[in-house]
Amino acid sequence: MTSRQSALCVFYALIAVAALTGTAAQLKPYLSLGIVQGNVHFWQDTLVNAASRFITVDIMFVFAVVWRWMLTEGRRLRMGGYFWYLPASLLIAFSAALPVFMIHREIARSRLNPAEVDDTGAAGAFSVMLVTAVALAYTWRALSAVI
Repeated sequence: MTSRQSALCVFYALIAVAALTGTAAQLKPYLSLGIVQGNVHFWQDTLVNAASRFITVDIMFVFAVVWRWMLTEGRRLRMGGYFWYLPASLLIAFSAALPVFMIHREIARSRLNPAEVDDTGAAGAFSVMLVTAVALAYTWRALSAVI
């Protein structure tokens, strides 16, 4: 694995931890309801207002596209157990499961010929860093509301 790939894995791991922390901080009202009722109430809450409906519909379409890509990429790179990321993204948090998938993907890509590995370049890296910074700001805000 190259140093760039190792750095990406660390970056993805940090995102997964932050995502898991930020999403878990929102679960307190649902945990006391149990698994079934907690899930029912959670999904009802995603439909409370226009903003929550917007983000729910938006993320479901993102799921559809990214899950398709994850399955294709998992098969292409011969990543064992790649299909487990789909239920993990539903049952735990998509924002945590996807970075873990990306770590798994980088490990699989490290076995490829360097000529087969593409790079997003500086613009791609900048856009990822920008979105990550915004997500971290929301995570911090969510944590400060719970703590």
